[in-house]
Amino acid sequence: MKEILAPNGEYISAPDYRITTFGLTYEQNAMVKSAFPTNGYVLLDTDATTDLIAIYATSKIINAAALDNNGLKLIFEYYAEVIDNMGETIFWLGSPKPPQTLRKKFRCYESFDEMAVNFKYHLLTAHSRAKKASDFSRRLADSLLILSLVRLHPGIRTQELADITELSMRTVQRYIATLQATGEWIEYNTTKKGWQLQNGVSILFGDHLK
Repeated sequence: MKEILAPNGEYISAPDYRITTFGLTYEQNAMVKSAFPTNGYVLLDTDATTDLIAIYATSKIINAAALDNNGLKLIFEYYAEVIDNMGETIFWLGSPKPPQTLRKKFRCYESFDEMAVNFKYHLLTAHSRAKKASDFSRRLADSLLILSLVRLHPGIRTQELADITELSMRTVQRYIATLQATGEWIEYNTTKKGWQLQNGVSILFGDHLK
């Protein structure tokens, strides 16, 4: 569990990872808990279809037979629009089956027992997938922050970027090289001993369109 600062100024505990289940029995949920891939996981056993789309989880295990027609429609329409499930893994149990287009996104099994044969492996694979997606999102956010700082503060030094982003200087330099490879004209000003955008123009921020 990790501590996060709530809007009211208090620190609250938040799970590192979550597995959401829908329509499982008490015994089946107990098996899910026993197969948690790592520490820091919590189980959300819900009977609200909206929780399945509103609350992020590394894995979602859905008993299709427990869904009504409105619930099925809600889930199918939502995940039809989501690109790559945002790192989530959807385990779909039984019938009705999802549309053919969603079977590439969902992992479908005839029953909970079929999935449970390699339960620990399935949840560990889902955990690895979610962690990769999280790491990618964090790297993307850090890169965009660095680009924004260079854009707003021409001549900003590597050490200053490292202090603001709480990254090492080597990592900052690696992200700058990545941004340069994407086409951003970030250059080193030898007079100011810092970084700037050529002509103050960023492609990602759309400055070239103004």
